[in-house]
Amino acid sequence: MVEYEVRTSHLCAAAGVLETHFEEILAAYEERLLTMSNPLAAEEETREQLRAHAHSVLEEVAVNLRGREVPSTQQEDHLPEIIGILMARKGVHPSESHRDVVAFSEAALPVVVDNLPTSQTSSSEVAAIALVIQKTIMERVARAGVAYANHLLEKAHVSHADERRRISRELHDRVAHFIMVSFRNLELYEMCRPEDPSKAQIKFELAKSTIQEALELTRSLSRELRTTSAEEGLKAALSDLLNIGVPQNTRSWVSIRGDESLITPQVRDELFLILREGIRNAVTHSKSSTITVDVDIAENRVIAVVEDDGRGFEPEEEATRTGGTGLTSMKERMALLGGILNLATAPGKGTRVEIILPLPRNQR
Repeated sequence: MVEYEVRTSHLCAAAGVLETHFEEILAAYEERLLTMSNPLAAEEETREQLRAHAHSVLEEVAVNLRGREVPSTQQEDHLPEIIGILMARKGVHPSESHRDVVAFSEAALPVVVDNLPTSQTSSSEVAAIALVIQKTIMERVARAGVAYANHLLEKAHVSHADERRRISRELHDRVAHFIMVSFRNLELYEMCRPEDPSKAQIKFELAKSTIQEALELTRSLSRELRTTSAEEGLKAALSDLLNIGVPQNTRSWVSIRGDESLITPQVRDELFLILREGIRNAVTHSKSSTITVDVDIAENRVIAVVEDDGRGFEPEEEATRTGGTGLTSMKERMALLGGILNLATAPGKGTRVEIILPLPRNQR
């Protein structure tokens, strides 16, 4: 009992040290973030979010060291979720959170130990303080991780929904229009046939041609629906996509090296959707004469490249002008898979989109 009371008093003393040295710890933490090039610490706005979160963590650690219940206002603190969403939006990998935990511990623990009386800095007391700090931080990291994953899953869901709406619009606006035009021309054919056979024949030919257009568009949309996955393999799906989606006056080819069985079906389908978006961007915006897709599959990673020789662009200007939804969607899907997306482009220099996707050994 006496030992428990002594330890409790030591933890309370550590809480007091933390509260007294908040600013010193925060400054050391921020310096470590900048030294290790944390992407969120590079910008003033997001750095302030990290600082506010760190301050909130220190307050919670102090409460936990005293063995008290965290106030409801602090329990409702949404900063971990905000940080998680910021990481997802900025394309910052969750592994950065673990580096941040180390940086925070390295900033906080030495300050506490250095400012406690010598009698209270035994290895067991230091371990107890470190455990409280780690437990508090990791609980918040878990909340940030859930927010990170939920944000990306929501974006993926929105992307799928947008795709369905686009195909629905195509069916409603174009296929239905062609059918309506064909039907109207057949009506005119019936009306004109008794008195003006030549005019009737013209209407009949128009009906045939618009029905043919409706049929071709329906087939195209059907193929697009099938190309939301790569069930028959990446090479077959990508080759089919290039045949369907790339204009005849644009040269295109796909190269796949390595063993596709190293990639799970779920990851393969998501990778295909990312590459499909890259091909669509090239077709829609680049005005290129050549589009190539290269996929290299190794034991522990996939490197995939979509490249064109088109007009290129300034990434920041293009994102502002168009909303950057295509590249944003690709980055979000890539982040969901734990990979990264690199973009190389400039006006008149074409565009190269590189995807680097790690493959865990237990994935097969």
